[in-house]
Amino acid sequence: MSYPYRLEPIVDLLTGDVVGQELLAGRDCCPTWSEAEWREWYAFLVEEIPRLLPDLHPCSGQPELLFLNLDGHQLLDGHISGSIRSLRDHASRIVIEWTEQRFRDEQLVDVLAKLNFLKGLGFRLAIDDIGAGVGIDGLGRAGAVKASFCKIDGTYFQKFRNKGPEPLRDLCRHLSHGGSRVIVEWVETEADYRLALAAGAHLGQGYLWTRTAPRKGTAVLAASLPIADITGMDATAGQGEC
Repeated sequence: MSYPYRLEPIVDLLTGDVVGQELLAGRDCCPTWSEAEWREWYAFLVEEIPRLLPDLHPCSGQPELLFLNLDGHQLLDGHISGSIRSLRDHASRIVIEWTEQRFRDEQLVDVLAKLNFLKGLGFRLAIDDIGAGVGIDGLGRAGAVKASFCKIDGTYFQKFRNKGPEPLRDLCRHLSHGGSRVIVEWVETEADYRLALAAGAHLGQGYLWTRTAPRKGTAVLAASLPIADITGMDATAGQGEC
């Protein structure tokens, strides 16, 4: 059985290189599936991801990464975690994006153990929803486990459109202190791009790039992406501090 999905490019803010793609269930938005349907979705990915990875173009000599969302409930589901383990031969190119919508505190230790187990298999980790204000706090989760990437929630990011980069710069510096690369979501305009760059974020994701992206199955070439003109701007503002 086939399931619709879409890919959203994750782009280096300085170079314009596409460093990864987030694989999202649903043709246009996240579906409201039952637990059984989500299990079937991850079982589908066991076959689909190995077919998809060769189509993701290398970036600066490095293969693109594939970001895959999982919440704590799914990580502890035996069927879903079994599907993820089945992808261990491709672990070096897969980033488990830990997101939380619903959770119980007493499960946190078990989820952290599962995440560290997957890291031991070679999967990378991203912390999603930092600043979202829902579920389990992303900033707290970022402090609970070492991650390769931390993602600032798009709604939170856009609150700073008229406030300047300074508060965001402090957050980016904090998140990147342990070596994580900071991704900003919902970068929709060139002004958003400038704000994310000035705040010290490393990577961006959003409509500024997806408006030119194919809907499914192949990555976006960096040359086709609209990158804001930063002439006259200190392109490294905040970047070196993070």
